[in-house]
Amino acid sequence: MDTETIATPIQHPDFWFHDGSIILSVQITLFRVHQTVLSNHSEFFACLFTLPQPSGEAVIDGCHVVPIYDKVEDVVDLLKSVYDPSHFDNLSPEAELDTLLDFISGILRLSTKYVFHSFRRRCIDLLSSKFVTSLAAYDTKVASGIHNQFKSDSIMRVVNLAHENDVFHILPYAYYCVARMANRRMLEHKEGNIDLQTRLTCNIGKHRLQRAIINWSYSFLFNFRPSPLCQSRGCAHAMSPYAEWRLLEAKMHLSSLTQYTRWHYLNVCPTCVAYCQLQHSNGRKEVWDNLPGFFGLRTWDELKLIQDA
Repeated sequence: MDTETIATPIQHPDFWFHDGSIILSVQITLFRVHQTVLSNHSEFFACLFTLPQPSGEAVIDGCHVVPIYDKVEDVVDLLKSVYDPSHFDNLSPEAELDTLLDFISGILRLSTKYVFHSFRRRCIDLLSSKFVTSLAAYDTKVASGIHNQFKSDSIMRVVNLAHENDVFHILPYAYYCVARMANRRMLEHKEGNIDLQTRLTCNIGKHRLQRAIINWSYSFLFNFRPSPLCQSRGCAHAMSPYAEWRLLEAKMHLSSLTQYTRWHYLNVCPTCVAYCQLQHSNGRKEVWDNLPGFFGLRTWDELKLIQDA
């Protein structure tokens, strides 16, 4: 008769401190760490260590053993942050999205679960540097040349991580990135994909964004009207703006947030150009302000309040 093999617990080589006062048991890996150090960072552990220890709890070398049910690699990443104040400095500000996600995912999961406020905040700030929460930050990203270079798999990792850890304020832009994906990618059955309901939400938002191009950000082309201050008779009958619209619609994958720069193609007077620029600017702001609502989310202000709570 086969006997089930019981794996022997192993001490983690980097986080087994001989003067440690508590042992965390994760799967078959043991971490001997310091109650005071964990308590100083985490509300959860600060409360846990004040509770009476249950009778019959395992003890090794005089240290109580606390089982936690997480991934070993996540615990290692969290403890690196706890014991090395410069740990986050090891991540380059220019790091690719996948590199950033590999670095912060475990820390974010456990800092959320065990209430490590400062580490959770650092992780969220890093995510927010990629998935912006203001139009000004979006324009800065575009100007830097790094906009829309995220891989679809990486974007879906971000959406899943945000849902898992209640990082709500990055979702409008993350959903926007999903909505920009090709339809065939949205329909793929692939490990790590966002769930069907989220894909449907993003697809509905995609159609709303397409309408916003005509109604708001590019209405100055689609439905050109001269400026009320225009002194040129020719502008009232100008055909170039609509011709430009048809050209962009046919040859480019227009985004409702893309800044238009081909003002000399309008062939209208400077007053009308300035009027179109104002409409375009106001239209893009309208799109951004309504971006959460396109995906059935709360307003930007409400999402920020939830995030800061």
